Amino acid sequence: MKNLQTIICCLFLMIGVLCIFCAEHITSVLPYLLGTAMILAGIIQCVIYAKSRSASAQNVSGLSYGLVMLIMGLVFVAQGGNALGPMGTTWAIIGIRKASKSLEHAIEQIRLKQGFFLPIVEFFIRLTLALILLFDPFEKFSTHIVILGIELLVISVRLTGPHLLSGDYAAE
Repeated sequence: MKNLQTIICCLFLMIGVLCIFCAEHITSVLPYLLGTAMILAGIIQCVIYAKSRSASAQNVSGLSYGLVMLIMGLVFVAQGGNALGPMGTTWAIIGIRKASKSLEHAIEQIRLKQGFFLPIVEFFIRLTLALILLFDPFEKFSTHIVILGIELLVISVRLTGPHLLSGDYAAE
């Protein structure tokens, strides 16, 4: 299982580097590359759940995350180039969700009378990028491919952490 996890991390890392340095060219093959990575990540999560034999909320969360990743990956691969629009829209919705989390953090910081400048800036950046992609997914796709590359690098580092094995995705 550890070898498969390492392969997934390396795959996300390689895709991330390609996205950063070959954004224009990667667009045409992104549904296949990202879809395959999502399929593998989904399978890993499902296997982890099956081996855990535990129905704890944490494990069920990992299973549901894995199943969604698996299904979306299969659809992206099956649709190929036709998946770019839905990928952009999905990506924008994920960005809006992340912006909401950033705003939630900022509000909590304000409530605690702590520094909230960085969470507010993060909120505005995430929301702006998500809205740009939502309303013009094809025109701004290359820019977001570079951002995806950076995110995939971060994900590959996070996948090596202990939360992959526990199925904890609450931080997402």
